[in-house]
Amino acid sequence: MKKLASLLAISAFVASTFTAALAAKIPVLVIDSGTDFSHQVLQPVSDPSKKEAAGQPNIDDDNNGYKDDVYGWNFVENNPTLVDLKNTPKRYDDILRFMELMGLYQEVGKENMPPEKFKELVALYQDKELAPWNGFVGGWAHGTHCGGIMAENNDQIKMKAITHIPSGPAPSAREAQELLSLFNARLADLDVSLFGPKYKSIEENPMFPQLKQYFKEMGIKAAQEVEPKAKYIGSLKPRVINCSWGTSNQQLLKVFKQNMTQSWGYKNPTDEDVQKMVNLYVGSVQLRSSMVLFKYVPQALIVIAAGNSTEDNDKLVISPNDTPITNKLVVAATNHDRSIADFSCFGATKVDIAVPGVNIYSTYPNGKMGYMSGTSMAAPLASKYASQVLAVNSKLTPQELKQILMETVDKKDWLKGKVVSEGVINIQRALAAAKSIKDGSSIESAISTARENVPSTELDGPEISAPVFESEFEKELYNSAVF
Repeated sequence: MKKLASLLAISAFVASTFTAALAAKIPVLVIDSGTDFSHQVLQPVSDPSKKEAAGQPNIDDDNNGYKDDVYGWNFVENNPTLVDLKNTPKRYDDILRFMELMGLYQEVGKENMPPEKFKELVALYQDKELAPWNGFVGGWAHGTHCGGIMAENNDQIKMKAITHIPSGPAPSAREAQELLSLFNARLADLDVSLFGPKYKSIEENPMFPQLKQYFKEMGIKAAQEVEPKAKYIGSLKPRVINCSWGTSNQQLLKVFKQNMTQSWGYKNPTDEDVQKMVNLYVGSVQLRSSMVLFKYVPQALIVIAAGNSTEDNDKLVISPNDTPITNKLVVAATNHDRSIADFSCFGATKVDIAVPGVNIYSTYPNGKMGYMSGTSMAAPLASKYASQVLAVNSKLTPQELKQILMETVDKKDWLKGKVVSEGVINIQRALAAAKSIKDGSSIESAISTARENVPSTELDGPEISAPVFESEFEKELYNSAVF
């Protein structure tokens, strides 16, 4: 009875703090593939520009340089259409069914899935007409799904969005190859066969200084190109920014190994050598761009997905994850907070915290609802929690907000050595700490008191073991729809 009374008191506290916070909504921003604010779930939390909404079509009514940017701007296509609903697939419901079954498979595994449902999943996966659309929808719907996760039962926010990444599969490897092709054109008059065999390291190769200089030039160019976008983001004055995107290390490794062996004279580069080259590229080009992208939002907590390649991020250079700023939170995915998700990247020093990211139900464009899995789903849940803490105490700096979220976690043995905090977010504990700080406590005292008074989140069921794949096909299937 005493425990029940304590839990009821905590629930009453959370309800009262939320009610008091509704008067001042927290501005949040989704930087992604576009967010469909016509959706019935997202419309109530949208933050339309009043001047643009009431103004004339094709007129810059708010004089910010962007015509008709009611909810944000599409920087990929340079227009105000964040999600083009004309691209809705004809077999949309079949795709949503595929994603539903896939989410179940990723959550419980084949062994705990009804055989008829696994058979249906395989049939949909092997449907040649449907297959190309699955990847497209994963991108086209991506920003809408993220926005819906932030919006669920969270009416103390006001949301805008920008389209930053194209629909479809992650573009980082394609962009890299385009840049490297330009570099390769410079080599037309050089005998690259002389560059590789006799050098012990990639740094000794005469090609390396040229590459290093080229990457530097591309980094400067990328930073200049992203400046208008960065200023636009800054003008929105968000307090929480969700970034469920980033470089794909595995794709970049393939691109760079191909270029090193076919164009740059490296005969048999080791995996370590290729990774060094990828790290150099990401650090010189993409991280430089990310630094500018976030230059005008020091007041925002920037929440970043850890990635889905099951890699140790401590050994990699990743953008935007490794942007050298203090107002970022990098998020891993769990399977219902009972194990780290099989696909999730991790990092004892570079990944901060974890929340659920498997089989998450949220919004899809054109009024639909459905499932997705990935650290892309974990990040907006952490963003949602961050906005709720700010709703209780809006005076918190992003660094203080990050400290509260990380130091009020539920510690998990299976996250030791995986994330900095070694735990998953306990939102009730974080809210209690934020309220205590607002009432005059120091941040250290507030966190300590919250840890003492607010219990760990009760979980249903035992720790979930990693999936067991009986064949390469089952593993391929599992990883075919992770976002």
